[in-house]
Amino acid sequence: MKKALTRPLKKLGLYHPLQSAYRAALRSLSGTWYRIQYRGKSGKGHACNFCNQRFGKFIPSFPAPENAAAIEKHHVIAGYGANIICPNCQSTARERLARLCLDHFIHPAGKKILHISPERKLSPYLRSVADVFSADLQPGFYRDIDPSVQMVDLTKMDFSNGQFDLVIANHVLEHISNDRDAMLEIFRVLKPGGRAVLQVPYSTKLSDTIESAGISDPCWQSAMYGQEDHVRIYALDDYMFRLEEAGFHVKVVQPGELLRLSDVAQQPEECFLLVTKPA
Repeated sequence: MKKALTRPLKKLGLYHPLQSAYRAALRSLSGTWYRIQYRGKSGKGHACNFCNQRFGKFIPSFPAPENAAAIEKHHVIAGYGANIICPNCQSTARERLARLCLDHFIHPAGKKILHISPERKLSPYLRSVADVFSADLQPGFYRDIDPSVQMVDLTKMDFSNGQFDLVIANHVLEHISNDRDAMLEIFRVLKPGGRAVLQVPYSTKLSDTIESAGISDPCWQSAMYGQEDHVRIYALDDYMFRLEEAGFHVKVVQPGELLRLSDVAQQPEECFLLVTKPA
């Protein structure tokens, strides 16, 4: 039924505008509800590095039932937990972690940045300090975030070698079947010494990445990988090996070090991978 409705809407050019309007309405309603619910609870605790508000607790977010089994079975760090969404501006833990590490380790101001699947809070911040090219394979989903977003296939990009100082593809590679091709392309378009933000859901309990070539069954993907459009669950060591195989140097910033930098309600067990193209 969903596919039957989607096809004609896409042909008419209405699918993405309607999706954007629907999501905007949901955000507005939930944002109003969060602010009412958390009124008077700000001032202490976790800090949001987008709106600069503090709360003792942030809004929790947990996986849908069809996704939970795979995430729990493999102990996947995947953006869920007790303190995920800022009650004031609705930034997410993955955005706050990315900005924390960008500001402390990468310093994006003045840089030329390729931002894949631009996030709602991170994108305007980056565009205010840097020269940003926003892109996605389905740019219509992101036009309400950055109207200038362009269509780019991360596995086969038209950019010249060494065009960008920084590539951000935050929680993207777990969606791409030929992720190694995407890694090689990111390496190619980065300048020597350039950096990449390439966080993904991962497990430290798995010895090998779980994946199946050519999968396109949303129900099966939810059951196996914890989301209907994911194509794998990375074992952290294997993910780092793939990045290094593509030519990158990878430094792990441990959760304790991240917490010492700032408590932005990041996931307690999540590390940050500082990915660099050698100079």
